Amino acid sequence: MKTFLNMFLVFVLIVGANSCEKDPANNETVNPETIDHAKDFLKGFKVDRSDRDSEYSIHAEFDGKLIYFTAIWYGEDNGWNTLFVDKSIGLDQINLIRQDQAHSIQIAFYFQQTNIFNRQFPHIIPPGGHEFAEIELMNMKRSGTVVPGSPQDDFIFTGHTFDTLQIVFTGFSNNIIEGTFGGTIKSKTGSTIEVKNGHFRIKIKVTDMHNQ
Repeated sequence: MKTFLNMFLVFVLIVGANSCEKDPANNETVNPETIDHAKDFLKGFKVDRSDRDSEYSIHAEFDGKLIYFTAIWYGEDNGWNTLFVDKSIGLDQINLIRQDQAHSIQIAFYFQQTNIFNRQFPHIIPPGGHEFAEIELMNMKRSGTVVPGSPQDDFIFTGHTFDTLQIVFTGFSNNIIEGTFGGTIKSKTGSTIEVKNGHFRIKIKVTDMHNQ
């Protein structure tokens, strides 16, 4: 009987010791995936047939989400899609601005010193120099919640050709400008969006500011 008790105690000690050993697999800390809610506005967009049929548009995949921008601000252009020139001061700026049909997301291109009338196409905007461009993607539902450009600005995403943004003009005829774009855009809070397969086709006005 005494021998049996001793064997039983040894068995309990061995089992207890093994149960106290840490399983290396369980020793790892699993970090849950961080969800960036600043990009939630991309999820709800749905492409309408009228978007695809639109004569003029800007569209691209934003973090894999295809978004079309075919609308202007409630029918008013107000210089949104315009080439501003003034040779006396060297002004040469193209603004391309479009919104989705729900007016909840806006994309804007600002081109400087393109010399678009004298280019051969395709023309790649160089990553440095006096010719450059900027893209601005805005979650309009968050507009006014924080100061634009402040460290808390999580609703405007920007990219530049002197950084990771790539823009190619593929054509310009009858004041219709076409091109492709892609790269990374970033908010002031550090959120990033990957932009792929971007394309724009917009008819622009030409305004000589010297004669205004």
